[in-house]
Amino acid sequence: MKQIIFILLLVTAALVPIFSDTAESEPLILTVADAVKLGLANNYNLKVQASNVAGKNRAKDDAWNVFLPDISASLTFSRKNTATITSFGQEMSPWTAVGNLSAQLALSPAMFNGVKQLELDLNNALLDLESAEQSTEKSIKTNFYNLLLLQEQIDVLNKNIETTKSRLKSMEEMYEYGYVTELDLLNTKAGLASMGPSLLQMENGYKQLQMVILMDLGLPLNREVVLEGSVDVAPETWDADSLVSNNLANRIDIQQLTIAGEILGNAKSATFNQSLLPALILGWSYSPYQSDPFETETWGDDGYFGDNGSLSLTLSLPVEDWIPHSGTYNKIQDAQDQIERMAYQKELAFLGAEMEIRSLAMTLNTSIESLKVLSESIDINRQSFDMSMESYNSGQLSLLDLETSENSLLQAELDLVSEKYKYISSLLNLEAAINKNLTK
Repeated sequence: MKQIIFILLLVTAALVPIFSDTAESEPLILTVADAVKLGLANNYNLKVQASNVAGKNRAKDDAWNVFLPDISASLTFSRKNTATITSFGQEMSPWTAVGNLSAQLALSPAMFNGVKQLELDLNNALLDLESAEQSTEKSIKTNFYNLLLLQEQIDVLNKNIETTKSRLKSMEEMYEYGYVTELDLLNTKAGLASMGPSLLQMENGYKQLQMVILMDLGLPLNREVVLEGSVDVAPETWDADSLVSNNLANRIDIQQLTIAGEILGNAKSATFNQSLLPALILGWSYSPYQSDPFETETWGDDGYFGDNGSLSLTLSLPVEDWIPHSGTYNKIQDAQDQIERMAYQKELAFLGAEMEIRSLAMTLNTSIESLKVLSESIDINRQSFDMSMESYNSGQLSLLDLETSENSLLQAELDLVSEKYKYISSLLNLEAAINKNLTK
């Protein structure tokens, strides 16, 4: 019985790595939503930004600690070089222990500016994280859809290769009976051979782009993935006025400029409060001392022990900063100038963002119309190619005319894929421009 159990354990141990390798070698099926979710979870840049947000959030939560006093404690042992004689003729110990405990708290209106600055820092860090997430999501979606479109191009070329192979087979049969010239046969073989390098180049490009998306997802570069999805173009018209009015303020760069303006305003207020308003300083200290501290019997006895302390309230007001054209006065004026410049930059950013959104809307609308025309062109070119093939088979059309018709169909199909790429790129740029998800 023990031998049987031992053999089963050995078999199990041998099968575990096999099943493990099999599970790892199975293709990973990804939709665009899965890819984005995986990328946002594994991206190292996002982890850095998230760590920064955690630090800013902790600083904001602990902002109240500015109202804690500065507390210090000390204990000093000292020895005199000369002996001290009391009035009774008794020699005192040269050793003395002195303790000190003190607390001080400076209260200023600028402290509230410091608390507000921590909140603004947190909001700025959150916007940086959102911007990084948006950039990562856009990169993943762009590479994902580019892979799908590249696969479409590969499929178009493969279909053309299969069509050419089928025609070559028919031509070889017709050549034996003298219906096709040797020159036409050689030209067809040459055309088929020239498609091989193009197909190989596309396949290599697909593999390289696949490694890019695997790196974005934080997966091993040799992991096999299968993409699920398609590049669908919704036949809708993009209203630039609606996009601008409903989404312009949602842009991350606009929000960042708003935060930057608030930071400048808070810094100006802090300079004023710190330099031109009074500050209240609260102080307390207690200092006990013990002569002959190594003699425990004298601890606390009169003549050996004593203490003193103090409580202070100080109101401090800088005077020189109130003088016109002083250093503080100029700092406040410089801060106001920066605030005004930031307001102008924000207006320029609004105009630039509006121009970007309107341009993208026009590009998308144009692309939609182009896709309609290209789809119709493919149907027309396919009918033309089918008719040309019939005419060629019946001897009414030359091989050159047939290949011209075939090339027109191939070019129309490739143009459609290229226009899809232009459309999806513009759509993803519009997503970033209005900070809203437009693709599924």
